Amino acid sequence: MKKITLLALLAGFFSYSQDTLWSTDCEDYATADYITVDSDGDTYGFGAINTAATETDPLDVGFFSESYNNTVGPLTPDNWILSPEMTIPANTASVTISLDVYASDSDWAGEKFSIGLYESIEDIDGQPYTFHTETLTSAASASSPKTVSITIENVDAVTDFSNLTVRMFVRHWDCTNMYRFVIDNMSVAVTSSLSVEGFNTSDVELYPNPTNGLINIAGTDISNIKEISIFNQLGQKVMKLNASQLNNNSFDISDLNKGVYFAQLKDNSNNSKTMKIVKE
Repeated sequence: MKKITLLALLAGFFSYSQDTLWSTDCEDYATADYITVDSDGDTYGFGAINTAATETDPLDVGFFSESYNNTVGPLTPDNWILSPEMTIPANTASVTISLDVYASDSDWAGEKFSIGLYESIEDIDGQPYTFHTETLTSAASASSPKTVSITIENVDAVTDFSNLTVRMFVRHWDCTNMYRFVIDNMSVAVTSSLSVEGFNTSDVELYPNPTNGLINIAGTDISNIKEISIFNQLGQKVMKLNASQLNNNSFDISDLNKGVYFAQLKDNSNNSKTMKIVKE
C-alpha cells in the first residue's frame, strides 16, 4: 500500500489548473460502472438508497452500508464501493477526492470508513491507496452531511498518480452494532502542473517492463536526463543513478527484489516524470 505523506508542494517554475476528473450525485447508480465488494462475505454490501426526507420529496439517491441490520442484528462490515474507472492525467500536481457522509442514526454514529484511490482492480498488482480513515463521532444528516475533502500533493514518486488508471473507493469497516453509513456527492479533481521549461517527458519510455533487470530508456530528449531514482512501494529510495552511470541509455535493477517499483526521471531543470516498473 502506498505510504501517503501530506506535504506542501514547492511551486518552482510551474503554473497550475484544476479540473474535475469525475463526479456523481449517485443518481447514475443503475447505469455507471460501479463495483461493490462484500469482503466480509455476509451478503450485506453497499447498495443504493433514497435519502429523501419523505416519500413525496424528489428522489435523492445515495449509497449505504450497514453495521446493523433490523432482521439479523449486528454486522461486522468490510464493504467497498468503487467508482467508474478514470485515468489521472500526465503532469498532475495533486489529486483531491471529496464526498458527503453521514450516519443514519444520531444515537449510533460510530461508523468507520476509509477513502482513497484503487489502481487497476483487474490487475494482480492492483492496490488501494488510502488517503483518509475516520470514525464518525456525530451523525450529521442527509440535509446536512459531513463533507470530507482530502488533497494529496505530488511531492515524490510515491505520491505521483500521473497516468495511473484508478477508481475512487469508499470502504466501510471495523465497526459494528451502529446502523447505516451513507455517502453521496463523490468527486475526484486534479491540479495539473505545466512546466515552463524542461525536457519532453510525454514520449519517455522504459522497456522491457516487466523486466528481469536491464531497463532501456527511449525518447527524444533523454540526453537531458540528470538522474534516476527508484522507490519501493513504501516510498523508500532504493537506488539512485546520475547520468554518468547510465550505460547506452540503460540501467540495471537486477539487485532489487521482485516487485513493483517507481522510477523517477529528472532533467537538468529538475522537471520529472515517474513511471511504474515491475521487477520479475
